[in-house]
Amino acid sequence: MAESNCAVVGDRTLVPSGDDRRFLLVSIFIIAGCSLIYELLISSLSTYLLGSGVVHYSVTIGLFLFFMGVGSWLAQHIHRRLIETFIWIELALGLVGGLCAVLLYTAYAWTEYYYPLMVLVIGMISILVGMEIPLLTRIFEPGSGIRQGISDVLACDYIGALLASLFFPFILLPYLGHLLTAFLIGFVNLLVALSVLYRFHAHCHNPRRLGLVSLLMTALLAVTAIGAPVFNGLLQRALYEDPVIHHEQSQYQKLVVTRRGGDTRLFLNGSLQFSSIDEYRYHEPLVHVPASRLRHLERALIIGGGDGLAARELLRYSEITEIVLVDLDPAVTHLGKSLPILRDLNRDSLHSERVKVFNSDAWQWLDSDGDLFDLIIIDLPDPDTVDIARLYTVEFYRKVLRRLSAVGVVITQASSPWVERRSFWSIVTTLETLFQEVRPLYSHVPSFGFWGYVMAANVPLQKLRDVPPATRYVDNENISRFFQIPKDLARPPELEANYLQTLHLMKYYAEDYKALQEGE
Repeated sequence: MAESNCAVVGDRTLVPSGDDRRFLLVSIFIIAGCSLIYELLISSLSTYLLGSGVVHYSVTIGLFLFFMGVGSWLAQHIHRRLIETFIWIELALGLVGGLCAVLLYTAYAWTEYYYPLMVLVIGMISILVGMEIPLLTRIFEPGSGIRQGISDVLACDYIGALLASLFFPFILLPYLGHLLTAFLIGFVNLLVALSVLYRFHAHCHNPRRLGLVSLLMTALLAVTAIGAPVFNGLLQRALYEDPVIHHEQSQYQKLVVTRRGGDTRLFLNGSLQFSSIDEYRYHEPLVHVPASRLRHLERALIIGGGDGLAARELLRYSEITEIVLVDLDPAVTHLGKSLPILRDLNRDSLHSERVKVFNSDAWQWLDSDGDLFDLIIIDLPDPDTVDIARLYTVEFYRKVLRRLSAVGVVITQASSPWVERRSFWSIVTTLETLFQEVRPLYSHVPSFGFWGYVMAANVPLQKLRDVPPATRYVDNENISRFFQIPKDLARPPELEANYLQTLHLMKYYAEDYKALQEGE
């Protein structure tokens, strides 16, 4: 092993100098990135499994900070063998952090104790993280003084955290997913421990034992990582009722396609988007009801709808010359273009010369200058996160109105008027702030139950054209029935419009979901 240039100060610490000091600063830079990635990993995994991104990111950050404080407090009671203690901390972090995704997935899929285990895992990781900086600062202190020691340690810590915050969403999560990212970062912590042990073995009480433990932990993590595909298969079978035929992690979400018999299903972040058995009961009202209110239909805009199913219905209208589809996630539109089973379902709509696909944030895309549309279809997920809820605000609909022709019609999916009743009517209230005519309607989709839409325009919403032939659900005879809202789904009193600064819709959605869970 390489000899260190550090001198022992009693039995408490060592005095790093020259290359050793630079080596420790590099180690701090690396472990700071690892620590933040664990935090982001647990936050995003909890959001993927349980939704409510704001809640889970807030709770995870709060717990991390609290337990890091506990770790910092505990570090003051360590007086001897500081470098050896630091190595033990990195070993423990490598093992617990490397296995955290496996543990959380297991808790979610096969137990009812996800949250207790999440708190336990966060507590273990963040206590260990909280001990790192105080120990390293004290290691630096004899050679450089407390002020410079703290400055050097914190500077490397913050820079490492910044780079990790960029590395995680743009590289690690899209290309590796949660499981492999956890394993990789766990290995990095173990590598730091082994490197520090190699360089400072002379200042460790029993370097052979530390080396053996390091190798055993590395082997354990390696075996678990090698078995990740098998575990992932078991996990997919536990999370989804039907066999998984495709899964990938994009920059924005996890995409899963399942198939059993003639039923193909698409899930985004664990939420069902459609079932091929009854998706036409969702997409036909979404497209043909507003289209029937238009005398002129030449250009249409779809916001969302990257699976191509809404575009399929629009292509039934021969007079349409252009359909613009704006979907944030290129992985979704690529899936709709490339997966044979989805291409059959959407009838190759995304390959049509009349369809132009833009992978862009709808909020920003609508700000750009461009032609007006006769029909705008908003086919977005439910508003359970801030990113989505802002696309149901007065401010967003004002952008939509700016791109709508004077006699045009806009329609948005609006969750279930049965399950999310207040959310549904809040969307109605929000559109009423901008449009003269607003009509709620609903369909019955067996996979979802009652499902709501809201149609709006600044002209009378009268039927002006026939529904195209060969539809399976909507026709000229039954189209008026979609507007017959049952009495028990009637509008609740005193609902607020959804503004960007207030996001009342998120509150209504959370309260509706809670009421459903409690059986109210």
